[in-house]
Amino acid sequence: LAACSSADPTARTTDIPNPLLATQVHTPLDYDDTQQYPLIVLLHGFGSSPAVVESYFGLESLADTYDFLYVAPGGTPDTNGTLYWNATDACCDFDGAGTDHSTALLQLVQHVQDTYSVDPARIYFVGHSNGGFMSYRMACDHADVVAAVVSLAGATWSDPTRCAPSAPVSVLQIHGTADTTIT
Repeated sequence: LAACSSADPTARTTDIPNPLLATQVHTPLDYDDTQQYPLIVLLHGFGSSPAVVESYFGLESLADTYDFLYVAPGGTPDTNGTLYWNATDACCDFDGAGTDHSTALLQLVQHVQDTYSVDPARIYFVGHSNGGFMSYRMACDHADVVAAVVSLAGATWSDPTRCAPSAPVSVLQIHGTADTTIT
């Protein structure tokens, strides 16, 4: 990550200079850098975008109501220009590019922690579909950082031995029976 100046507490969003994940941090209206805030990272599904996933989760307005920091990064475009996360053996690096989204997202969290007042015990990942897979990946790879994950229509590794978290991570899995894509 490139260096970034300290956060302006009056700003509603601040760009994070990360070429892999064009991202803005949304701060609650009453942000106060003397208080620690939970951080929620919202991850879009395969072929979706931060704007689309925000449109149905609505976390930006909830951040103001419930006082948390919020980021919704964008994945990497594949050879067809489709945004994706290289999450697990099940999803979704179909081109075999090997992009290390796990490390990039960890760097994103670290940058937010360096720039804002984040409660290190309350860092959460929420993901839809491919973003749910990536949320699981973050829990598997970075259980020392991630407190909990929420996956809507996602899953973890096909090979369960690939996930050996160093600490417990709370998980909320939401899945419908009508989903014919992720079963």
